[in-house]
Amino acid sequence: MVTPLQVVGFKKSGKTTTVNDFLVILKQRQHAVFVLKHDVHRGQMDQPGTDTSRFTAAGTQTVLLATDQAVMLQQQVTQPPTAAQLIATYAQPGQFCLLEGFKKAAYPKIVLVRPGERPSDFDHLSHIMAYASLHAPEFNDCLDFGTTAARQAWFTTYLQKEGL
Repeated sequence: MVTPLQVVGFKKSGKTTTVNDFLVILKQRQHAVFVLKHDVHRGQMDQPGTDTSRFTAAGTQTVLLATDQAVMLQQQVTQPPTAAQLIATYAQPGQFCLLEGFKKAAYPKIVLVRPGERPSDFDHLSHIMAYASLHAPEFNDCLDFGTTAARQAWFTTYLQKEGL
């Protein structure tokens, strides 16, 4: 498996937009992809009133919902799993792995900055490859990710450097 690439930044910095633009390139190249998203907002798979939410409310630790199109898994945990544990468990051989979030994980990462943010705001992170902004860059060495074309061009170059 290729080393995962992380896209990190604070809320509303453009992480999802950037990941989606990277996915377009991977789809064009017909590359299988695994996306791992970290959600600090306590998102839920279960919708109120559904059977799966009733199972969870009844105390089950794991609910797996299988449909004709997808498999959805919800597990109650006492300690959040690490990105490495999730990748080892769920990524399939040959998939390119993109992580949205998981700032503490030790993978190459691109940091998306919002107006007013500086590299010093991210001193606690490791493995930073680049800083980028969907807004006009406000410091040297900040990539201009203001357009889809710019984001996709950067990612295409990254893939080429990785031999993909």
